[in-house]
Amino acid sequence: MKVSVSGIEWDYIATQGPLQNTCQDFWQMVWEQGIAIIAMVTAEEEGGREKSFRYWPRLGSRHNTVTYGRFKITTRFRTDSGCYATTGLKMKHLLTGQERTVWHLQYTDWPEHGCPEDLKGFLSYLEEIQSVRRHTNSTSEPRSPNPPVLVHCSAGVGRTGVVILSEIMIACLEHNEALDIPRVLDMLRQQRMMMVQTLCQYTFVYRVLIQFLKSSRLI
Repeated sequence: MKVSVSGIEWDYIATQGPLQNTCQDFWQMVWEQGIAIIAMVTAEEEGGREKSFRYWPRLGSRHNTVTYGRFKITTRFRTDSGCYATTGLKMKHLLTGQERTVWHLQYTDWPEHGCPEDLKGFLSYLEEIQSVRRHTNSTSEPRSPNPPVLVHCSAGVGRTGVVILSEIMIACLEHNEALDIPRVLDMLRQQRMMMVQTLCQYTFVYRVLIQFLKSSRLI
């Protein structure tokens, strides 16, 4: 999905969390689309229910590596930052030998019911996505320029929509564009139905933007 802010195109792939039998297809998509950032907005399990199959290797597991079809995924490092974890992955195409770096950014503070209370923590997660995006766009790895950011939760519409809508609206604030949240959400829903599923999630976006303005000392 694409949204333009001040002539700059914000490009995303919104998807559901991979199942055990779709991990190979998931990584195939990551390779084909030149994905450098995966933003995961769920735990693997919440309330005893699986929300997303763990499709990347744990640090400290055997060789820190898993293989799905023609792709070998290796965990290089993991950094915990309170409400999110940043993991550096190496993705290798086993047929060509080509390697790429993929950043996995997992938000870990979303409650089973409702929305996060720590607005500053959520903003720090969005800032991490932005920081890694700037870094990856400046590297010379062989992939498409300005590749889309892949965002997923469980179903790929609720929390995923919150992350994407929040990022775009913050970009509008930073570029002095009109803050028309309903219009932008409608644009997102025309590209993927049910983005931002609940009233709680919708009002949470407003709260995030207010906190952003407070943190920026604009209000």
